[in-house]
Amino acid sequence: MKIAVASAIYKPTPPTGYGGIERVVSTLVEELIRQGHEVTLFGTPGSYCSGTTIEVAGYDPSKAPSGITHKSDIISEEPLYRAMRDYLDSHPVDVIHDWSFQNLFVLRHRDAFPFVISSCIPVPAGFLRPNLVGASRAHAAHCGGTTRYVHFGLDLDKYDYSYTKKEDFVHIAKIARYKGQHLAVLAFRRAKQRLLIAGNIEDRLYFNAVLRPLLWVSRNASYIGEIDGTNGLLREALALVQTPRWLDTFPFVILEAFASATPVISFRQGGIPEQIVHGVNGFLCDSVDDMAEAARNVRSIRPQDCRAYAEEHFSATRMARDYLELYARAADGETW
Repeated sequence: MKIAVASAIYKPTPPTGYGGIERVVSTLVEELIRQGHEVTLFGTPGSYCSGTTIEVAGYDPSKAPSGITHKSDIISEEPLYRAMRDYLDSHPVDVIHDWSFQNLFVLRHRDAFPFVISSCIPVPAGFLRPNLVGASRAHAAHCGGTTRYVHFGLDLDKYDYSYTKKEDFVHIAKIARYKGQHLAVLAFRRAKQRLLIAGNIEDRLYFNAVLRPLLWVSRNASYIGEIDGTNGLLREALALVQTPRWLDTFPFVILEAFASATPVISFRQGGIPEQIVHGVNGFLCDSVDDMAEAARNVRSIRPQDCRAYAEEHFSATRMARDYLELYARAADGETW
């Protein structure tokens, strides 16, 4: 099958440092190629894949915001549209898989090629897209209508894992109020356990006014900055901690923790209950007190069970299989 994949245009695909969407797209593209499909990837300068890569001019990933929190953060996708139009005019494909935010080509040329649109963030009110695919059951319900969903997967062979852990817990996410790092600090202060916080600072006001003073007072937690790759830190951690204060659709870092044989302690938000089986590969929490209790009990979770669960449910092979089924449906003229 000939497949065109349009990635998000805020970071290269695959990303360096933070970049959840781009990491998912890269994993999917490489697995599709491994299975024998002909894939063309559209991405920002610096993007690459084992198939054909079209680096879209007009973007500078080093100057792009780490997330869209204000209207001023929105970057025009017109250059991506023009690149897709020009290339696909002479290189037809069987299906387009669009991970961009504005979906300009497929919406302007709905009958040109079969297509699937993926979203991995909570969509705004009035967001309507044909052939939309969410990241989880909860995300699909949030999007509404006939939205399908496909759980993310990862290339498990690329993740080292260890069943022997150090005593540190780790929180990995971009630093922003909606990621709730301050709640993790409070929980681990009560649990009297050590917490390392990693991530790029998206919300400088939140970091300076809320998180930094709390870290100074608590002493049990420390900020270690943005990390280049998660596997090294996750492999040795006693557990990954997540404290989302929004509909977190299906955090990729949770899958990375399981691949590293590391349990996850998280608030019960969005698609996270579709990742964590309470008491098997981690704990789902509803409060700071719940999280403190989970931290004290996490040694009851077997790292072996975390890795085994990732192998059974969250492989790149399974993700590609699920998407290939949707590609075939779209190619046969089915819409949803």
